[in-house]
Amino acid sequence: MVRTGSSGESGSPGEARGAAAAGTAGVDRVAGVAGTAGAVDAFLRRFAREGFSGVLRADGGPGGALWIRNGLVVAATTPAAPGPESLLLRSGRVSEQDWTEAYAVGAPAGRLAEELAGRGAIGPAGLEAVCLAATFDAVFAMALYGVESCRVEPAGADDRLPLLPVLPGIEAERLLRETARRMTLVTAWRRLGLSTRIRPVPVAAPVPTLLGSDRIRRAVLERANGRRTPRDLAFVLGKGLFAVMSEISRMAEEGVLDLGGPGQAGGPAPEPETAGRVPDDPSGLPRRRPGTSRINEVLAAAGGGPITSRPLLALRSLPPQWAEETGPAGGSGPVAG
Repeated sequence: MVRTGSSGESGSPGEARGAAAAGTAGVDRVAGVAGTAGAVDAFLRRFAREGFSGVLRADGGPGGALWIRNGLVVAATTPAAPGPESLLLRSGRVSEQDWTEAYAVGAPAGRLAEELAGRGAIGPAGLEAVCLAATFDAVFAMALYGVESCRVEPAGADDRLPLLPVLPGIEAERLLRETARRMTLVTAWRRLGLSTRIRPVPVAAPVPTLLGSDRIRRAVLERANGRRTPRDLAFVLGKGLFAVMSEISRMAEEGVLDLGGPGQAGGPAPEPETAGRVPDDPSGLPRRRPGTSRINEVLAAAGGGPITSRPLLALRSLPPQWAEETGPAGGSGPVAG
């Protein structure tokens, strides 16, 4: 588990669950304001007062969930932003091997953080920073995409926290202040044309640099291809959605990145038309019309005559490794897995 310096736990978990269950009786679903985190704000402040333990599920596009323990937020996840696992693995902070080994041993017992730190895959402070960043980023992403309604699920006796919680948790006011600060920047982004649906393209090739502060800029420029949205780039890079969108806005203001690239309306970048192409067959492979290349006409003009088809000759021998895979005499024997 990832522990922070925050304080504020009050009462036992059982007392908190009891108070929260009483406080939320009859409140199963409450509508929020689309495009804001108004409903989430209200619930988090209420949970802080009541010492609530449970889960707040935010419905929207795409929504998310916040885990609360004794009124403090210990984790938040959403499909709109990378979680701790993506931030650790895609960024290279933790190797796939270290993650797999630590997960196999620590996840069943809820000790993934301890296993990662104990194996030296990442230090406790570094892991805490990543998990904190993921939680703040998830709440920002939910507010950015919009929350339509919320559902409250009080904690049960057998409920378990996510694998990398931030303990004892983050105070609601601290989380909401930071989310509000980030949302004020969204207004300026929109004036630039920056939204969650744009698919940026570089205006020029990135210039190599050794400056650490320019690494995210170079990474965005290298992977912004007119097909990826800011969310796509965040997952590919293992960076937070807010960090990626902030860098995109700076580069757009400097004229380094074009926000009006192909697919801005939300679909993938269109493919160029290809002469002679016909709809793909059910196998998913493209087909072409016979004669489209006009090779026969070219050869006839050169005096070579048209190409006539003939059957292919069977292979007389195979390389040793192929022969072992295909079975004796080039047959279709089973291939070893």
